[in-house]
Amino acid sequence: MASEPPRAAKHRRPLAPTTIKDIGDDLLLEIFLHLPSLPSLVRAALACPTFLHAVRSSPVFRRRFQALHPPQLLGFFHEPCRPCIPPFSPLRGHSDPDHTAVIRGADFFLTCLTEDSAHEPDGWEIQSCHRGYVVLVNLITDQIAAYNPLTQALHVLPRPPKELTHSRSLEFHFVSFEEDVGVYRAVCVEHMKTPTCTAVFSSATMEWTPVPQPDDDGGKGIARVWI
Repeated sequence: MASEPPRAAKHRRPLAPTTIKDIGDDLLLEIFLHLPSLPSLVRAALACPTFLHAVRSSPVFRRRFQALHPPQLLGFFHEPCRPCIPPFSPLRGHSDPDHTAVIRGADFFLTCLTEDSAHEPDGWEIQSCHRGYVVLVNLITDQIAAYNPLTQALHVLPRPPKELTHSRSLEFHFVSFEEDVGVYRAVCVEHMKTPTCTAVFSSATMEWTPVPQPDDDGGKGIARVWI
């Protein structure tokens, strides 16, 4: 009995190599959770658009990362209350190369803010720093700004209307940056008047809303503000 002729071997196309960019966002973010610090995460996220999109699009991941890795002190702004951009002094002697790389790549000169302004940068005063954002007030343009030197995210909004506040000595706080991408709130407090005047700004409506104040406590002139 004659044997069957050998079958021709099928030629398979070589599989495309798998790279880290092919990993889904969920697995990628789980890997990022094991990075040692926030500077390491910033450096990794800026490595390619895929990484940056994964980090930016997940507020849940950012909250988990912040809970596992408390933020590190990067440096200080000197004389923040003077009407110009103050110098920034980074902390030195840090052995973490990612920490050093983030310091070098951050915009601590606040150039994004001054380039977007039609006025001289001397009108801006730093009022506070909160959760990585620098809060500034411009008494010339009547604007408030919150700027993140690491991500260069900038939020600019107008001051509250005059019917809501009666003084230029106002205190501003930005909140809810991490709750929704692109959505935030700002709180304005005026301490020069009794009872304390408070207004809230929402980026969803782009308007300031007054906060009703409770009555004084027993006529002693002590106002309690609830936000």
